[in-house]
Amino acid sequence: MGQKRFPQGLIAGILVALFFGVALYLRVVLPYDQVFVGEWIKFTGTDAYFFMRLVDNLVHNFPHLITFDPYLLYPGGSDVGTHSFFIYLLAGIVWLFGLGSPTQHLIDVVGVYFPAVLGALTVIPVYFIGRVLFNWWVGVIAAGLVGLFPGEFLGRSILGFTDYHVAETLFTTVTMLFLILAVKNARQKELDFNHVKSWDWPTIAKPLIYSLLAGIFLGIYFLTWQGALLFVFVIFVYLVAQFVIDHLMGRTTAYLCFVSTITFIASLLVFLPAVTDKISLASLIVAIIIPIALALLSSFMARRGTKPALYPAALIGVGLLSLAIFYVISPSLLKAMLGQLGIFSWPIGTTVLEMQPLLFPGGHFSLAVAWGNFTTGFFLSFIALGIIIYLVIKQGEADKALFVVWSLVILAATLAMRRFAYYFVVNVAVLAGYLSWLALEFSGFKIPVAGLSEVPEETKQKTRQKKKQRGGSRLAGRANMVFGVIVVFFLVFFPNIGRAIETASQVRFAPSDAWHESLDWMKDNTPDPFDNPDFYYELPPQRESYSYPKSAYGVTAWWDYGYWITRIGHRIPTSNPGTHNMGEAHLFVAQDETSANRILKDRWSSKYVITDYAIAMPIGGKFHALAALSGNNQEKFYDVYYQPEGGWLKPVVLFYPEYYCSLVVRLYNFDSKQVIPRNCTVISYRERVSRGGQIYKEITGVQSFSTYGEAEDYIASQKSGSCRIAGIDPFVSPVPLEALEHYNLVYSSKSSKMIPSGGLVPEVKIFEYVE
Repeated sequence: MGQKRFPQGLIAGILVALFFGVALYLRVVLPYDQVFVGEWIKFTGTDAYFFMRLVDNLVHNFPHLITFDPYLLYPGGSDVGTHSFFIYLLAGIVWLFGLGSPTQHLIDVVGVYFPAVLGALTVIPVYFIGRVLFNWWVGVIAAGLVGLFPGEFLGRSILGFTDYHVAETLFTTVTMLFLILAVKNARQKELDFNHVKSWDWPTIAKPLIYSLLAGIFLGIYFLTWQGALLFVFVIFVYLVAQFVIDHLMGRTTAYLCFVSTITFIASLLVFLPAVTDKISLASLIVAIIIPIALALLSSFMARRGTKPALYPAALIGVGLLSLAIFYVISPSLLKAMLGQLGIFSWPIGTTVLEMQPLLFPGGHFSLAVAWGNFTTGFFLSFIALGIIIYLVIKQGEADKALFVVWSLVILAATLAMRRFAYYFVVNVAVLAGYLSWLALEFSGFKIPVAGLSEVPEETKQKTRQKKKQRGGSRLAGRANMVFGVIVVFFLVFFPNIGRAIETASQVRFAPSDAWHESLDWMKDNTPDPFDNPDFYYELPPQRESYSYPKSAYGVTAWWDYGYWITRIGHRIPTSNPGTHNMGEAHLFVAQDETSANRILKDRWSSKYVITDYAIAMPIGGKFHALAALSGNNQEKFYDVYYQPEGGWLKPVVLFYPEYYCSLVVRLYNFDSKQVIPRNCTVISYRERVSRGGQIYKEITGVQSFSTYGEAEDYIASQKSGSCRIAGIDPFVSPVPLEALEHYNLVYSSKSSKMIPSGGLVPEVKIFEYVE
């Protein structure tokens, strides 16, 4: 009797389900205790608080979503974008679970689980992409890898990271899956215009359905993110390349025209009801026209018997002429559309982490970020990509060519900005899965093409004879297969496990306990800016017809914390992560109270100022950002010196009077109180040059004086000028400070931070501005 085998579809299904479970475990279980903290439910992404604010309002006014929100920014409020499918999807699920009246707890619970589920679901379309392009083994391995890769995708899909980035990845992956299916099926059936004219349903049915589904998900992607033209560009590049290849090879291009036109029309119809920007609308219309024009040109030249080699030149000519005509009609729109390609430019000197080039973080070449996102998969993907490009050139498979173009374009975007690694993770997973399969195939694994009972006995005997001719016994063959599995596991999977656990266990962007308790206090103990706590859940009027009540006021903090203030505290920040720095840097480094008051009261009408340990600390904190964004160098406020100690030079950070006189330091470090220093230290130094050619400051002497005046007199008497008043402790000022007249400390968090002297200081402090 023959040995009974499990169906490969069942095995694949079990493995994909297992990998889905692993992906969900990483995203839910590991960060769980940092998200569900006592009575709090914390979100782990900064922008998550923005999206959840919109969800809060939408579920109470379903299906009406606000387009203007007075809670997001003071004064003036803030418009809310129209790319809202992510918000509607989440709010709709919450609304259904809550039977039309969900509690705040239910909103929060569903909200924190939402990104983790979407991230784990991405495993499924990745499996099918690998299976459609290659085989089910590639699909299974790719499915396992995409859920395991550390870095941007995992970090943006953990419990509580309720942002649309994970939805972008899922929707684009599904879009490309159906597009690959449509291209592959249409190409295999050699679909042409005659099939369409005669409505040959058996031929056009699957390509039509797949194209429609690809278009629907592309349209959903447009409704999710305003940068969705990225994948229109991916498809456009592929179409141009494939049209040229097919025409040169004498093949019909009708199937490309059919698939792409249906896809773009479907996406436009989905996106059209919500379209507000001309760029996306014009781009989709152009995307519909281009494949039709390319197909007509190909057909025209083929009928005329024109040399195929002239087709690329004709495309260039027609393309340049079209651009010229477009420029004449609407130069501003053309420039705006071409400006979307700016995502492929490498930002120079940016301090925004996610916008830095993948291989040049901080401006210096490094593989650390690439390794942190994909480990060995990053390097293996280049090998696999090279092999697939060779196969495409040799065999001319249109579906694989689509995957190659997709991978190359997203690679270019990722190299320019590391944030796009959450897209590239899909390509790396499939590429690494393909290379892994080649290794497994080499070790003896095979893909059964039919059931065992369907294979003729003669074929079975030939197969056995071939195995004997190789000289390998059955035991040796299985040993090779086991060895292949071990190699793939330790080379492809194992390097990701530890890093994935580390990434999923970190919730770097969640508010600390101190921030949560401080904003809870503010919500319960400060005047409601609208004189109505329920206004937070009401649908406000449009911007044109809205004016703030007299009771409204702003709350000023560093812009990172703006969305927290809105959603947790139900108060109005004067800046947020969407606006970035609105002048807080100048406020917080202001050297006198009068200058600070002009910014705080005259510009913002703020009633409260919130400071925290991070914003006041230069080392390990954000004070360096205050210095940079206020137009100063950090050396104005503090610098690193080197002090001789036991034959070595020990680095030490010294703080200048400008640091201690900064408003944020006078508030946070000294509670706005008067400071009379017990002594004042003057350091003498000399500048030296290291062996590497870098200039550094070496301390040559330290003088202590009983008053600040004596220290100034001493410096004035020195001819060298290489001496300065400085402090070594940010909480011990060497300069006298007057009490701040208009800032009263009204709340200090119970949670605290350790200071250099060994004591504890509340992590967050709230000050009220009083006239």
